[in-house]
Amino acid sequence: MAPTPLLHPVTILDQFHVTPSPAPAAGQPRALPLTFFDLVFWAIPPVQRLFFYHNADLLDVSDFTLGELPRFRRSLAAALHHFYPLAGKLTCELANEGVAPPEVVFSDGDSVPLTVAVGSDDFRDLAGDNARDTTRIRPLLPALPKHGGSRSQQGVLAVQITVFPRAGICIGTTVHHAVADGSSYAHFLSTWTAAHRRGPERNGAVAMDVPPLFDRGVVRDDAGLREAFLRDHRALGTAGGHERLDDWDLSRRPGVVLATFRFTEKQLRALGRRVESETSARCSPYALACGAAWAGIVHARGGGRGLEGAPAPDAHFGFVTGCKPRASPPVPANYFGNCLGLCRVQAKRGELTAAVASAAIWRAIEGLAEVGSVFRGSRGWVRWVQEYASARAVTVAGSPKLGVYAAADFGGAWGRPTKVEIASVERTGALALAESGRDGDGGIEVGLALPRAEMETFRTFYLDLLASLG
Repeated sequence: MAPTPLLHPVTILDQFHVTPSPAPAAGQPRALPLTFFDLVFWAIPPVQRLFFYHNADLLDVSDFTLGELPRFRRSLAAALHHFYPLAGKLTCELANEGVAPPEVVFSDGDSVPLTVAVGSDDFRDLAGDNARDTTRIRPLLPALPKHGGSRSQQGVLAVQITVFPRAGICIGTTVHHAVADGSSYAHFLSTWTAAHRRGPERNGAVAMDVPPLFDRGVVRDDAGLREAFLRDHRALGTAGGHERLDDWDLSRRPGVVLATFRFTEKQLRALGRRVESETSARCSPYALACGAAWAGIVHARGGGRGLEGAPAPDAHFGFVTGCKPRASPPVPANYFGNCLGLCRVQAKRGELTAAVASAAIWRAIEGLAEVGSVFRGSRGWVRWVQEYASARAVTVAGSPKLGVYAAADFGGAWGRPTKVEIASVERTGALALAESGRDGDGGIEVGLALPRAEMETFRTFYLDLLASLG
């Protein structure tokens, strides 16, 4: 039996409310209705990321709170000037037909909560690739605030900075997935870090080459998907269908760990050659990393064994694809919100090797080249999420294309993070994908949360796979 992890709760030092500065222009829209793309992710848990920045010169908490913290607050306020909906509130009621559809509403004075804490855990261990108990990770994550009033409302973004004296800092962010996809989040993050690098004297007037676009009119909905998705959510909410998402959620189980597995560019090339020789598929690095991880998780869960000798059900995999260039007409690249389509892959569980899984994912990606193909079956996207949760399908969060390590470069004493985690995969059954944070590696890192015994089996599968590649 694995030892019970030592708990290291953080100590809250202060809490701030950061408002956009300067305030958004009077002509900017104050209410953003959720589009059908946004509604796909309505019931999904918020996306929570952690950014670890090593700095052994940080002698004590006061070094940070007196010297660095004001600069972080000012640069965040400057970024929120452009991304002010992140300081707004999301209306959360869907139960009744007569209730107005959800929207993000910004009012003057709205803010993003910023929590400052001090941690006593082992910073280097927390920022490592090794298996870490998720109970040690959760204290670093901020919660979205809830607001009362005539309609239930929830905050959209929360930030926490945890200081580890003589080690570094960890910045945790929580964002509601129905408000922003990974591309929009990375746009905000790079704006925040750019403001920080410019310094305090220029934070109040951060110029942007490409500001975010909030115009919902650029998203065409000729098929009436928004109204259809609203009906689906209401029906699922009434029937308890949203509770199926709990089938993904490991946060209530003891002994769950978070770990990172890396595939270098050289290893991915070798795996690609093997996949091509066995299946004839010439896969992308993304498909290879996802396929290897999918096969490893299925193996860790027991492979092809079914109940009482019955054949095991098929294994399921889901990923998202960017729809901005695929929409008709195309959605501008700087559009703020969600603009993702859902893609599904299915394979026989007992036959799922890394090669078979990678080839299956790649063929699904190749199928997206046909114009309009991503929107086939889109009417079922909301229910697909529930079905995949019930099947404990493996899905994907993040993407190497987002470039989060570069986007999170605060410069100065902090630079790029030494490690980025998507901690919310503990609740969503997803792989956390990012470009490798190691300079010159050119590879892909995959984070995942599993019960400790399954993680050990996955690790053995991963190491055996790499060893077989030579």
